[in-house]
Amino acid sequence: MTRPISRPGRNARRIFVALIIIVAGAFSLLLGPGLWERLQTPRQGQGQGQALETVPVYSSDHPMMGTKARIVVYATDLKKGEIAIKAAFDRADEIGFICSDYNPESELMRLCRGPVNEPIPVSRTLATVLTHAHSIAETTEGAFDPTLGGFTKLWRRSKRKNALPDPSLLEKARNAAGWTKFDVFLEQQTVIVKDENLLFDLGGIAKGYAADEMLRVIKAHGISSAMVAVAGDVRLGSPPPGRSGWAVGIRTLGADVEQVMHVANCAVSTSGDIERYVDIEGTRYSHIIDPDTGIGLTQRIAATVVAPTAVQSDPLATFCCIEPRFASKIFAAGEISCRIVTLGDGPFDQRTQQFPPLTRP
Repeated sequence: MTRPISRPGRNARRIFVALIIIVAGAFSLLLGPGLWERLQTPRQGQGQGQALETVPVYSSDHPMMGTKARIVVYATDLKKGEIAIKAAFDRADEIGFICSDYNPESELMRLCRGPVNEPIPVSRTLATVLTHAHSIAETTEGAFDPTLGGFTKLWRRSKRKNALPDPSLLEKARNAAGWTKFDVFLEQQTVIVKDENLLFDLGGIAKGYAADEMLRVIKAHGISSAMVAVAGDVRLGSPPPGRSGWAVGIRTLGADVEQVMHVANCAVSTSGDIERYVDIEGTRYSHIIDPDTGIGLTQRIAATVVAPTAVQSDPLATFCCIEPRFASKIFAAGEISCRIVTLGDGPFDQRTQQFPPLTRP
């Protein structure tokens, strides 16, 4: 049975091929402008009245949390769409500064330097993200863990030096980590850190939360048909005029988009090592860190998760890569679905029953 993960504060609980989400205009270089226009342009005879009332407004690439974000909206006029997009990016920048583990002056890093075993006041934004993170860590039994900042710093250094971390440093980071070593109280907007060496890393959930918030801001400007893409995290509002859903393309072995799902009013996240990996002494290591070892995964794997919100799908896609068989059981039923693909001893392509249908582009 699937545990609820949708509300903060509730106990929610392999060589493959490249599986990546490529959405709408957000990744037009991969989709190609022709395919994008064919997938998203309203069909003749369908929704023409609605199509005449709105126009598509496309953002440019926006730097965000070490990657790029893009937005597409259908608005009644160009100016309205541009204003909504700018407001959405402003909110994303605010979240990025609060949750950054690169900036020593971010609210997250100041929290790590705060006193131990006493309530520390935090912003509503940080309290919300940490509440979601703690809930999902509990659901996944620590497979997703927002306290692996020590491992993250060691692994970044390893990638620069092309050498594995020192075992003694890994052990020190391991002793400091653990999702049970902090408590968060959403209503009081306070956090209690229980280990002076604990370091947060919200890279696996903050982008998803930001995508949700960007869509919320866009809707607050009176626009319901919108798509927000932040790297592998995609947050979708109502579909484009004349369409039943947004076309989300998935490519596997080749460079071409091989399959497409049509979905709306949900979030789609993918995680894997298609582009973010390092080769050290002949072994390929993913950017996804295994909480048990403190180093990147060596099994080739990719996962796609479809969920009501991106603050769910983002960390759960990471979870699927770390514990694929456990994840398949958890999402066997319920509102969250997943597809996991690996190639190790043999091909493994498993989808939960409720995973959206895939078609040819």
